[in-house]
Amino acid sequence: MVIDCDAIGYESLGKMLAEKGWSEYFLTGPNREPFYPLLVSVSMRIGAFFSFSYQPIQVLLQLSILFIAQLMTLRILRLLNINDWISAFTILYLGFSPAILNSALSLFSEISTYPLILAIILLSYRSWISFSGRKRKIALLAIASGLAFFITTLNKAIFEIITPAFTIMFFLSTLLVRSRRFVLNALMYAVVLLCVFYALITGYKFTNKAFNNNFALTNRGDFLTYGTVARRVEPLTAGRFLAALAYIPGEGVCRDIFGEEKCFFWSFKKSDELGKAKVKALRESGLRAEEVNKEIIRSAFKKILDNPAQYVLLWFMEGLKMFFWESTQIGFVSYPAVLTKLFGWVPLKDGLRLLMSVLTFVTLAYLAVFLFRERRNLFKPQKNSHILLFLSVLFIILFNAAYAVFLILPRYVLSVVPLYLYICAFVIQKIFLSRD
Repeated sequence: MVIDCDAIGYESLGKMLAEKGWSEYFLTGPNREPFYPLLVSVSMRIGAFFSFSYQPIQVLLQLSILFIAQLMTLRILRLLNINDWISAFTILYLGFSPAILNSALSLFSEISTYPLILAIILLSYRSWISFSGRKRKIALLAIASGLAFFITTLNKAIFEIITPAFTIMFFLSTLLVRSRRFVLNALMYAVVLLCVFYALITGYKFTNKAFNNNFALTNRGDFLTYGTVARRVEPLTAGRFLAALAYIPGEGVCRDIFGEEKCFFWSFKKSDELGKAKVKALRESGLRAEEVNKEIIRSAFKKILDNPAQYVLLWFMEGLKMFFWESTQIGFVSYPAVLTKLFGWVPLKDGLRLLMSVLTFVTLAYLAVFLFRERRNLFKPQKNSHILLFLSVLFIILFNAAYAVFLILPRYVLSVVPLYLYICAFVIQKIFLSRD
């Protein structure tokens, strides 16, 4: 592990939890989302007990999480009736993908999202099937789903936005079933899920309020929102627009074409610069911490209204980055010399990234067309594995749309890669092995 950038913060918070406990975590807050720092603190405590560095323990823990994600992906492949050979290759690629393996060896929180998101998809699928059955089972699934969304939000705060959006769209989809009992059971499920989710999230925010006087989940969302908005409503020259297009497949592509100076404007560093400058100005004006957060969001909305069309265009372009997830050079891991040389080999580095981005785009587009054609058979109360694919696509769309509100880094996309891979497996089987 190379401890740099956000990894420094995760290590520091893990150490705080391991040595000083939760009271210090909340007193110094609001801090980052707590789930991943908790995992780091567990490794640190085990390491301290055996007088051993925590990093090998953390790597072992994260590789175990990846293995669990592989098993859950295999379960979904079985539900989709995917051929054994295609399933085997899909599971192997999930384990050997340079980007995914990098996340398992880095001190970043993406690794812990894999099983959580797969659990949400599986629970949603099981819940859909249950809406024709007993209310007790539906209620238990709703509670489990609410807990899954809550834990995922404590890992990635963006799920505070995704959770209600997904739940509402999930419920609205059940209206197409045209069964009163089915819809009423789905409504009960959605209400219980959101009650569980918001009760737990609100409880966490009140804990922050009690310890540090901030009714907040984390300390990052407000200034990131403003920084991104402020950058997107700046005058859009032809050069800036072309640089934004080049930035979609990656920062390296943009720098190779336009140079570092022009591409800096579209980097996360520019957003941070604008956001932090706004926070500093508001604090110097005498506003209290909670007032600063409210004013930042208010200012961001005002800026969007100044140029809404340009903001929406750049928001959509930001979302296109979600197709470019594979990479041999994400960073934050020190590889042996042989792998460093291999991963830097241009045909592999650029070829693999291009291949997987095209494959992801094509298979998602094919699946969207397939689901549209199957719409009359898709929304039925009985067991139907295609609804699992619909829920996966719905989740991916909302996930991408939510992250595009802020800024998408390559590692953010990795959370939904298991979904991309089993969708690819389904489409490949449908095209090459289908007997229809």
